[in-house]
Amino acid sequence: MHAFTRIGRRLKAKQPGDTIDHSAHVVLFALRCNGALRLSDLAARVELDASTASRHVRSLEQLGLVRRSPDPDDGRAFRVELTEQGIEQWETSARRRIELLSAAMEGWSEEDVQTFERLMTRFADGVAALTDAPASAAWADKGWAAVAPRLQQPAPAERSTDTDSAADGDPAGSANHDNNLESTR
Repeated sequence: MHAFTRIGRRLKAKQPGDTIDHSAHVVLFALRCNGALRLSDLAARVELDASTASRHVRSLEQLGLVRRSPDPDDGRAFRVELTEQGIEQWETSARRRIELLSAAMEGWSEEDVQTFERLMTRFADGVAALTDAPASAAWADKGWAAVAPRLQQPAPAERSTDTDSAADGDPAGSANHDNNLESTR
């Protein structure tokens, strides 16, 4: 438990070069994985109450990382979506965290890395199965599979427009994730 707390605290802390805090990073990640969402849907996905999610959205809007747009299904409502700057900010921050984790595994054999991944995934699945995580939280697991390959690509200015498939092996899910991700570009 102590090891998880140490890792979590360090990953949630601002890293050198970060301009947003961890909670904002989570909101950007939810939008990156899901595309435009109503505020209530965004709040549910990041497991926050609507007023807290609204404060995050206002703050991110002021930074130019998200924008509100009319909901095509309900003229009274709005959707929140990433701006190009928001996509770039999230990807830059995520790359830094991946670099940190990769550096922490410096010197590990490929077999060690694969074993660690397999056991951590198994452990995370076990914890998730025993807790009351809302069904809407599953986006994070599948969403990361779709987003992670994009982080291995060149920086946004050098990025091609080719689409990648999700790593979860589900062709229908892969297409849905790619459509959601493409809608934020």
